[in-house]
Amino acid sequence: MKRSILLTLFVCFVAESCPHLTAAENDVAHPGITPSESVRTDIHISGIYPHLTTYGVYSQNGSHEKDGHNECGIGAIVPWAGKLWMVNYAPHMPRGSEHKLFSVDADLTKPMTIHPESVGGTPAGRMIHKESNQLLIAHHLIDAGGNVRTIKPADMPIRVTAIARHLTDPANLVYYIDMEGSIWEANVHTLAVKRLFKKPVPGWHGKGGYTSQGRLVISNNGELHVGNYSDVLVGGKAKNEEERGVLAEYDGSQWKIVERRQYTEVTGPKGITGGSDGNEPIWTMGWDRRSVRLKVLDDGQWQTYLLPKAAYCNDASHGWYTEWPRIREITGGRWMMDMHGMFYDFPKTFSATNSAGIRPIGSHLRYVPDFCQWNGKLVLATDETSIQGNPLAGQPQSNLWFGTYADLKSWGPASGYGGPWIEDNVAAGVASDPFLIAGFDRRLVHLAVGRKTAPAISAFRAADQQKINTISKELAQLPRVTVARGDWHQPAAGFEFAVDVPVTVFLAVDRRGSPKLPSTWKRTNHTVTWGKGFEDTVYSRDFPAGRVTIPDNPTEHTPGSFGMPHTAFIKSRGGQVTIDAIESSVVTRPETPKLASEQPSVVFTLQVDRQGNGEWIDLENVTVPGGGYVAHPLPSNLEAQWLRLIPNRDCIATAFLHQTTSQYANGDLPENRSLFAGIADLDDEQTIGGLVYSAKRNRNLRFITGDDRYYEFSKSRFEFQADATDEKLKNLLAITPEFSLDEASVIIQSRGQRYRLPKGPAAFDKPFASGWPRALREVESERELANIHGTFYETPLITNGAPPAWNLIRPISSHTKQITDFCSWNGLLVLSGIKPDAAEDGHLFRDQKLGVALWFGGIDDLWKLGKPVGTGGPWKETSVSAGEESDPYLMTGYDRKTLTLKSSVATTITAEVDINGEGLWVPYDAFSVQPRAPLSYEFPQEFSASWIRFRSRVPAVVSAILEYE
Repeated sequence: MKRSILLTLFVCFVAESCPHLTAAENDVAHPGITPSESVRTDIHISGIYPHLTTYGVYSQNGSHEKDGHNECGIGAIVPWAGKLWMVNYAPHMPRGSEHKLFSVDADLTKPMTIHPESVGGTPAGRMIHKESNQLLIAHHLIDAGGNVRTIKPADMPIRVTAIARHLTDPANLVYYIDMEGSIWEANVHTLAVKRLFKKPVPGWHGKGGYTSQGRLVISNNGELHVGNYSDVLVGGKAKNEEERGVLAEYDGSQWKIVERRQYTEVTGPKGITGGSDGNEPIWTMGWDRRSVRLKVLDDGQWQTYLLPKAAYCNDASHGWYTEWPRIREITGGRWMMDMHGMFYDFPKTFSATNSAGIRPIGSHLRYVPDFCQWNGKLVLATDETSIQGNPLAGQPQSNLWFGTYADLKSWGPASGYGGPWIEDNVAAGVASDPFLIAGFDRRLVHLAVGRKTAPAISAFRAADQQKINTISKELAQLPRVTVARGDWHQPAAGFEFAVDVPVTVFLAVDRRGSPKLPSTWKRTNHTVTWGKGFEDTVYSRDFPAGRVTIPDNPTEHTPGSFGMPHTAFIKSRGGQVTIDAIESSVVTRPETPKLASEQPSVVFTLQVDRQGNGEWIDLENVTVPGGGYVAHPLPSNLEAQWLRLIPNRDCIATAFLHQTTSQYANGDLPENRSLFAGIADLDDEQTIGGLVYSAKRNRNLRFITGDDRYYEFSKSRFEFQADATDEKLKNLLAITPEFSLDEASVIIQSRGQRYRLPKGPAAFDKPFASGWPRALREVESERELANIHGTFYETPLITNGAPPAWNLIRPISSHTKQITDFCSWNGLLVLSGIKPDAAEDGHLFRDQKLGVALWFGGIDDLWKLGKPVGTGGPWKETSVSAGEESDPYLMTGYDRKTLTLKSSVATTITAEVDINGEGLWVPYDAFSVQPRAPLSYEFPQEFSASWIRFRSRVPAVVSAILEYE
C-alpha cells in the first residue's frame, strides 16, 4: 500500500501593492511551494482555531470563482490513527469537487493537513470497519497507519451520506447510501463497487443508514423527487402535505416503508461502526410539523417518541437545512443527541422498555453536521458560511469548535416547543405518542378542541387547476369567484358575477410578470400562495350591489406563458350576500365551521411514564369546553420521563407544550461583561464602526469603516492592512433598515403580514453616528441572525435568498451595544462597533496606528450578552374599532412577562395567543378595563406562547404594552 504524501496547508501573502492578490494558498496542486509568510497557528478564540478553517476552492490562490462550490460544511469528523480526520462538502457534486479530506494533529497549533487523495463531492458518511481496521469516510478508506485509499467518484458517483454494515458479508462489504437515493456496496479490500438499487424508496435528500436485527434502515428528509418514480420499488409520490421524506428498511430481499416523514440520523449502540450483526436497537430521529420524532426498533417492533423543537431552522419541506443531526458517543458511556437546535443527553441503553435518560442540555445557534470527543475535547463540526442565496459573503468557509460538555450548558436555554397533536383528528380512548417532559423547568400544555386556524383549502386557485396552499385567515372565510385557467399559452380571461348587496372585493393577482390593475384597486397585506410556491398580490375595491366585472390577465410572465386568472374574494358590506355566477365564472363558498356551543366538551386524561419503563399512570383529567381552549401547567414537582394524552371522545384536538427554562445566561457576570467589554455602549460618543465582509478574492476579512476608510484583516497574521476604495463592495454592503418603529413597538413587514417586536433603549430609535446598524444577515449556513433594537434573534429560512420565516423567530439575547455590523469569517463571529480606547483582549483586535478594531468570538457567545428583555406592544394610545385584531406581538423566549392595559372608555379587552407560531390563535383571557384606570397583569411564570394579540369589545383609544424582564 502506498503511503499518502501529506501536504500541509499554509497561506502566504504577496505584495500589498496588488490588493486583489493579497493571499495565496499552498494548494494540493502546488506541493513544492514554500509560502513567504505562514499562517499564525497560535490564535484560539472561543474554542475556534482560525487556521483550521476549510474552504470550497483550493485552486485559485485563495479566491473563490468556481461554480458548484458555494458551500463547504464539515460533514464528518472522526478520531483515527492519532489524528482527527474530516471532510467538507459541496452542495451537489456527486462526481467530485475541490473539497478535501483533512487531518488535524493532536497539537492544535500545528497546521492542518490536506490529503492529496481528496476527491471532494458532497460527503457526510463515516464508519469504522472493525474487521479490516479501517476508517471509511466519504470515498476514502484509511488504515491504522493513516494510509489513504480512495474509491473514484467516476466509479461510484454518489453523495455519500451514510455508510452501513453489510447484512450478509460484513467482513468484506459495506453499504454506501447516496443522498440521491441509490444504494451501493463496496469491497473494503479491493474497492470494487456495485450499485444495488437506483432509488428503492421515495423522498429526497438521503441522510442515515444503519444495520441491526437483520435489516438495513435508511432515511431521507425531503420531498423533491429525483428521476422518475418508476425507479421506486415501494411507495410513490406523497399523498398529502404530511408525507415528506421517508424511513425505510430492507431485509435483504424486500423493501418496506416504515413512515413517510422527514428523518435524518439512523444509528444504534454500535454507533460509528455502522451497525450490528445481532439484535441491538436501532434509533432514528426526524420531525413533522408538530415535534421532533424519535423512533426505536426494538425486538423487531418500531416505537415512536416525541420531543420538542428548540428552533425551526430545519423545518423546510425540501430538507436541505438539516446537515446531519447526529446521535453519537462523546465520552466513555456518555452519548449526545442534536436536533432542531437542542443538545440532549442520550442514554446508550435507550430502548422501548428502558426509555429513561433523555435530558435537554441546552440550545445552540451553531449549525452542527457532526461532533465527537477527541484529545480530551468535545469537537463540533460546523457548516458556517454558505454563499447560496447569500450575497453578503464572498466565499464559503467552515471550521471546528473545541470545548467541553460543560460549555454547552452556558449557551442557549433548554427551552423547546411541540406536542403530539396540532388540529388532528383523534379517536376516543386512543393515547397519543409519548412526549418528553423530563429535564424542563417549566411545562405548559396548551389544549384546544376544534379547528382554530382557517380550514385547509381544498379548492384550486383557478376553477380547474393549481391547488391553493396558504391563504390569509380573513380571505379563507369568504366566498370566492374565478374562472378556469385553460390554455397557459393564452391570456387568462376576465369574468363577471352579480351581488345583491354592497361588497368589498379582494382580488388575488398572480405576481408573475407584474400585471397592472386600474388605480381604483388598492393593494392590501393579504397573501395567497398556490402551486409550487407561487404567490399572489391581493388588492381590494368596493362595489355597489349589481354586476361586478373582473379584468383579464394578459400578462406574459415568460415567453409563451401567461399568468393565472384573478380570483375574487367577496366580503359583504350590507348583510348576507347572494352571488350569482355569470357565464363562465364559478362561485365557491367555504365550509361553515361548527359553532363552539354545538360541540361537546372533551376530557383529556394526562398520563405519565415516570421511569421510562412503559408503565403509564393517570396524572389528572383536564376538561376542555367544546370548541374551547385550556392552558394547563404541569406540576412543578412532577418527576416523570414522558407524557401522553387520551381523549374521551372523537374530536379535532391540539396538544402543544411550551417547556421553558428558569436559567438564562447572565450578561452581568464579570466574565460575560468582560467578553464584550470592548464593544461600544450606547452612551459612547465615539465608536469604530463599519461594514464587514468575508472576502471573495482571498481568505481575508474586508472592513469599511463608518468614516469611509477601507481595510483588510489578514487570515495569516490577524492584522489590519490598508485597502483600496471599492464602491462596488460598499454598495453591496449598504444597509437599509429591515424594520420600522412607532410609539408602541418595532414593526416587521413580511409576506403581507405585519409583526411586532419589543423595543430596547430609546437610543436604538435612530441611526448611530455611522448610520443604521445591520438588522439581518445570514451567519450560519441557511440560518439568519437579526439584530433589531437591542435584541439578537434567530430567523429561520425556508428558501435560500427569500425572506425568513419571521413567525418562527426566537430571541437570543438583548444588549445595549452599538453593534454596527456582523458576519461569520474563518469560523468566527465578527462584530463591528468598538470603543476607540478598547484594549486588545483575545477577542478584540486593533491597530492603534490605523485607528481600526474588530471583535471576534463564537456564534454561541451571543447568548452571554444577557437574556432577552424588552418593552412594547401592538397598541399605544391607538384608536381601534370594535373587534379589530391587533398585530401579533412576539411572546416566545421571554422570561417574566407583565401586561399593562389602558382604555379611553370602559371596555373588555380580549387577549389571544398563537401557540405554535403558525397562526393557531386561541383566547387566553378577557380583561375588564375602565377609563383612566390602567390594568396590570403578570403572566404566570410557566406561561409561554409564540405571539399575542388583542381585541377591544367597543371602539376606544387603547394601549396594550408588555414588559419582558
